[in-house]
Parts: sequence; structure tokens; C-alpha cells
Amino acid sequence: MAVHGVPAVFYRLPSFALPYKRFVTDVICDRCRTFLGSDQSYRLAVRLQGREVVYDDRQDEDLARRAAALAPSSVWRWLSWLGNLENTLREAVKLIRQKAPRSVLHREPWPLSARKYRSDVRRQTLERAAQCLVTESLFRELFGQEIFPNFATAHGWK
Repeated sequence: MAVHGVPAVFYRLPSFALPYKRFVTDVICDRCRTFLGSDQSYRLAVRLQGREVVYDDRQDEDLARRAAALAPSSVWRWLSWLGNLENTLREAVKLIRQKAPRSVLHREPWPLSARKYRSDVRRQTLERAAQCLVTESLFRELFGQEIFPNFATAHGWK
């Protein structure tokens, strides 16, 4: 569709890229799963096999040139973001229920260590983040496609 004689351009991000995120999908999901699925703190969740996760130093960016390490607050922000993708999660679960009606994904409890949160609001956000990560894996298994970035983008990242 052209607007004022200029052809419209639609970009599809590769599955490893997320808009407005410095790290790729695999790193984000892996570090979030590590935090949620263990007794690790945010500080320990940013380490991979005992080593810091750093920006790719081949990039021409200040953080990359300094080989800046992933900050523990990044995992907290990613989990908050995942826990607030309510529209995306709702639509993905709806498609999963249509494709696999016997799925109990929507009835699963998402237990967390009480050491992971101090408030009920934070607990709920972390539980939704866990649900989002499990939903993403099941979605990929059932449909052969990833939720991120295109499906999530289509649902407004909400």
C-alpha cells in the first residue's frame, strides 16, 4: 500500500532480534529462565557458567568497546517486560488452546521461591513472566514459529 505515492515498507525482524533490546532473544529468555527456575539472585543470573555476559566487542558502540557486562538490573527489567505482555500472552494461549485443546497451560500454577519477591505485585509479574516463557516454548513446538519478535509486535507488546 502506498501513502502519498511512497510505497509502504514493512520490516520483519529476525527471530533473534527484539526491538529496543540490546541483547538477543536467546540471551534474554535464557537469563530470565535461569533466574526464575533457580534460587539464584539477579546478580548470579547474569553470569553464564560462572562468567559475565558482555556486549559483543565487535560492535561499534561505547558499551561494546568497553566490553560492558550485563547488569543484574537488566534481568529485572526483562522479567518486568515479559510479565507485562498480557495481550501477547492471551493471544498466544488462545492459539495454543485451539491447536491443542487438551493443553492445561492456562491452568498451570507458576510457583516461585518466596525469596524472589517482596510484594504481591512483583510475585504476579514474575509468575506471568514464567508463564510467558513456557508459552513461548510451547508455541514454538506447536507452530514451528517463535512469539518474539513478530507475533509479540503484532499484538502491541502489551
